[in-house]
Amino acid sequence: MLRVTDEMMLSAALYNLRRNSRKLFRLQVMAASGKRILAPSDDPLGAIKVIDYNSQLSRFEQYQRNIAFGLSWLQRTEGVLQDLEELVSRAHEIAVSQSSGTADAQSRASCAGIVREIKAQVWQLSNASLGGRYLFAGLKNDQPPYAEDGSYQEEEDASYQEFQISVGQGVRVAVNLVDPEVFSFGSTDLFQELEELAQALENDQPDLIAQKLDTLDQALRQLINARAKVGARVERLESYKGILEGSALKVKERLSEIEDADIAEVITELATREAVYQASLLATRRLLEENLVSLMG
Repeated sequence: MLRVTDEMMLSAALYNLRRNSRKLFRLQVMAASGKRILAPSDDPLGAIKVIDYNSQLSRFEQYQRNIAFGLSWLQRTEGVLQDLEELVSRAHEIAVSQSSGTADAQSRASCAGIVREIKAQVWQLSNASLGGRYLFAGLKNDQPPYAEDGSYQEEEDASYQEFQISVGQGVRVAVNLVDPEVFSFGSTDLFQELEELAQALENDQPDLIAQKLDTLDQALRQLINARAKVGARVERLESYKGILEGSALKVKERLSEIEDADIAEVITELATREAVYQASLLATRRLLEENLVSLMG
């Protein structure tokens, strides 16, 4: 028959005390964090799902940041296009009034200065930026794209390149407008047409002024179409934003089902474990005191 020594009893008591202490500590951490899985060993399959769901949420958050940037870009572009439309409308009004027989050389010369000021404002808007990136510079958008005379300063076709953002798995949306969508049309461009209008006004040439009405009408239609494209892209991004928010909510719900602890259950078990730990602590203390008395006796 195996003889249970005092040393064996004390060893068993200390082992149980440490085990109860670990269980109590784990419950305390669960109550503080609200999480059921504190280490992969707690639930290996659940831990794998938690990693996968957190990875999905991380991607969704990046897509949402991209969409927020894209919406800011498009809102800035919309404001610039509106300003451009107002400037071109003003130039068109001048062409209409100064091509009529009621205008004279003096009024046309005066309006030439206004048109040149309009051209200067168009040039400033053509180099509009957001966060150090130029709206109409294509992919190479860290430098102003247009010289003061309206010529494009980057390499050939750079202004035709789309600046795209990722809004989903394999889904990219262009947020910029390339040069032909805003400033160029046919074999000419807005800068050239405004310069020729100013020259015609300075030279008192009503026939040439009248010829600019059609091209300015074309420029206005182009700006209106550009604004429509921006509006369509805003709607598309808002749609993806809603889809991502819904998807993220579903993933968070699944993550909560796997990862979150039942706080009421944890608190109940914590109270039980604290009682068990206190009992173990008391029993171990008494055993130590008895062994100490035995040794002294």
